[in-house]
Formats: sequence, C-alpha cells, structure tokens
Amino acid sequence: MVLPIENPVKSFWIEGAKSPLRDFRSTPELPKEALDVIIIGSGYAGATMAYWLNKFARDGETPSMLMLEARDVCGGATGRNGGQLRPHFYSRYPPWSERFGADGALKLIQHEVAHIPAFDKLFQDEGIAEKVCFKKGETFDAAMTQEAWDRLRGAYDMMQKDHGVDGDVIRECRLIEDPKEAEEFTQMKGCLAAVVHPTGQVWPYKFVHALLQIVLDTGNLNLQAHTPALTVSERDADGLITVTTPRGSVKAKTCRWTSHLLPEFTKLIHASRGTIAAIKAPEGFIKHTGAQHWDSVVNNYHLQLPPPFNSIILGGAKAVVIHKPETFVNNDQEDIQFEGVPEFYAGWPARDVIGWKGEDPAPFEGTVEEGGVWTGVMSSSIDAFPFVGPVPDKTGHYVASGFTGHGMPRILGSTAHIAPLVLSSLGVPFETPAAAAIFPPLPEPFHVTAERIKTLQQLEPKEKHKLAMEASLESAKKPFAKQPSLPLAMSALAISA
Repeated sequence: MVLPIENPVKSFWIEGAKSPLRDFRSTPELPKEALDVIIIGSGYAGATMAYWLNKFARDGETPSMLMLEARDVCGGATGRNGGQLRPHFYSRYPPWSERFGADGALKLIQHEVAHIPAFDKLFQDEGIAEKVCFKKGETFDAAMTQEAWDRLRGAYDMMQKDHGVDGDVIRECRLIEDPKEAEEFTQMKGCLAAVVHPTGQVWPYKFVHALLQIVLDTGNLNLQAHTPALTVSERDADGLITVTTPRGSVKAKTCRWTSHLLPEFTKLIHASRGTIAAIKAPEGFIKHTGAQHWDSVVNNYHLQLPPPFNSIILGGAKAVVIHKPETFVNNDQEDIQFEGVPEFYAGWPARDVIGWKGEDPAPFEGTVEEGGVWTGVMSSSIDAFPFVGPVPDKTGHYVASGFTGHGMPRILGSTAHIAPLVLSSLGVPFETPAAAAIFPPLPEPFHVTAERIKTLQQLEPKEKHKLAMEASLESAKKPFAKQPSLPLAMSALAISA
C-alpha cells in the first residue's frame, strides 16, 4: 500500500484559505463504537459523499459517519487542482463516440455538463457561492496552431453532424473563426480561432471545507485528519468492516474508500503529476477562463479569481514538462517542483496575454516555496474513466476513484449516484435532493463491474505509460515546445519502460 507523500510543496489554494479545519479532529480519540459509514479521504469525493449521505437521508436519519484523512484535510489532489468546473462539451467526442457510439458519447458529455447547474443549485441552497468563489461564465479552447484548430474544429463538426445543430449540448458551443476576433475574446496572443462554451469555476479547497463544515454541524460526522487507513477488512460474521490506522481500529457497516487499499485496482489506477501557479493580477483582467492548445499534448489553462483575491490560476506548462515525461507520467513526487516551470509561469502573462501591464517576471501569490507554484498528484485510470460504485464481491465496500485529472465535472454526480446505494444498504429511507436530481444516470463507462476489472487487469500499465511518454517526446520536437525563456538543455530522453 502506498500512502501520500508527507511533505508536499505548498499550494496557494490551501495556504490562502487559512481554514480552521486544516488539521481538524472532531474527537481526541477514534470512536470506539461501530459506525454506519467510514469514508477514507477528505477531498472532493469524500466530502461530497458525506454531504450527499446527509442530504439524501430523511430528517433525523442521517447515518453516523467517520472520515479518515492521511494528511491534512483536503491536502491531496483537490487542494492542488486547477479550480475549473469545465465540462468536455465537445472536445472528447471523437474518441468517445468511437468507443461507445454517438449516444454513449453524448451521455458522457451530458453528465459532465449537468455539473454546472448542479453546483449552482447546491451553492444557492447552502448560501456558500461567494464563500467558495463560485462563478459561472464562458470558457474557450484557443487554437494556437493550425494543427490544434484542425483537431478542435474536427471534434465540433463530428458532434454537430451526429446530433444536429440544435442538439442540447452542441447548441451551447460557438465558434470564433476570425483570428482578430479570437485574439480579442481569448486575450491570447497568436490565437488563430476558438471554440467557446459555458463553464464554472470554484476555489476547490474552500468548497470541500465548506461542505465538511455543513455536515460537521449536524453532529453526524467525525472528521480525523492525519489518520491514514492502513488496511480494510471484508465484512465479518457480525456484518462489520474493520479499518486499521496507526491510532487504532474502527468498525463500520459500510466503507466508501479510495483505491490504494483495493488490490484488484493496483494495475488499474496510477499516479500522474501536474503543476499550477497563482499569479497576481489586476481585478477583472482575465475576462474568460480558457485553455491554449498547440497540439493534443501541449496546453495551458487558466482562470481568474473574483475580488478580493484577483489571482490568475494558471496550469499546464506542458511546453516545459514534456521534455522530461518521466517527471509526470506514473509519478507522485509532489514534494518537488518541476524544473523550469516557475520560470515559465512567471513569463506567461507578458509572453502570452494581450494587454498585460504587470511586472515580468510576474509576481506569484507568495513565493514559489510558500505556495505560489505547486504540484499535485492525480489518480489516473488505465481506461481513462473513473471507477464508481459498489466493489464487486466485497459487500459493503464502495469506491469513487481514478478521475484522471478531470474530477471537477464528474465527482459530484458520481457521489450522488453512490449515496442512495449506501443508504439503501443501511436500510435508511431517503429522498433525492434538488441539486442531485439534476444529474442524468451515471454513464456506463464509470460503473465498476467484475467484467470491466477483469478485462482491464489484462492490460499492461507500463505499455500505457510508455505510449504517453513517447507522445510527449514527439511534441517536444515541435517548434512551439521550444520556448525561448526555458533552459532547453532538456533534450529528448530515452524511454525506460
């Protein structure tokens, strides 16, 4: 079993939030009595699982819950992501339709798109939209090369052809094909064209902590930071599951947990590492969230936080990291920075953004060492889709993992799917809350089935990693990957399987 690295680099999301729940323990000791549910992990998946169990359950019948976190609360991937609630409206349509057909691809997209109104409804109901910096708006995919535009426009055209110009998703997208208009809308120097669609953004760490506080206030959740789960048993003769930790053991009727404790998922979910920065900027400088695309590998993505924060959150830096793909493919070294990435981020505003009048290099929110630039680890699935639902042949065990760096428009709907299953298993009556009712059924590729696990276990992860590194090194040879501000003593490296 692999536990998270103990001393990750600092993240602006975490440091800037200054949450009182960061190292929170509801009680000095672990509960002695058996609980209804144990949730392992306090990030987006764990927090929304606790929230939905509380919201679905009828008044007074919320199950007793214990949440175990190996590090500080929400100190993992959710506390280090990009903050973009950015569904794939069209860009993944070609590979998804090839695998699952036109209707199957559309269902995947509709599930993601439903997250925008569902987040909006949840935040309205709880009154926390401003607290968590939630904002709806438009986002863009900016084509920085003809190669990128051919890919983006091709995906848009294929989806429109299959579902019509008035399809319920494609009609929300629009094209900007004039380079001058594209540059003006995106604020990106050299943008050739763009696809625009709805989006949302949020401070993910504040979002998770706000949900946890809501559930903690009910008295139904015991939260324990710095308490890693070491083992999880099968159900015993009394119908209880035992979870062991360095601080003792606890028992529960059911367990919602992450994949590092499930041996059948060892080859199916692996780590990958990304990088993000928080850059000081004038209020309202960035008009729309967006992404720059040079090819299918090299990109940046960004948003700007509302006042009083105003920071630009910038991620990607693929033009740098692709020269050493072993630093991010199947890699969990979130205790170190990527070589050359802070310099790349510092030069991005003046180099790429129209009208930037800030300093160059741009000042970060805090120093690089104090959270201005950070890395984070994503759990990547071998077939690019998460594992959501009851674990086959393990009664009382549920999983939500492997979101492959795209969890923001997937997890809330996934845990809304699991919550009534857990409550039913406990015999707790429930009603679907309004925000959860917005979601369509969970897409079939997300479901955990014995057949899916068996099929995927036949694949070789090293081969998948090798292909990913080869693709990165091919992109590294292209002109746009040779940024003049970078220390390009980085040459194509031999790939080690």
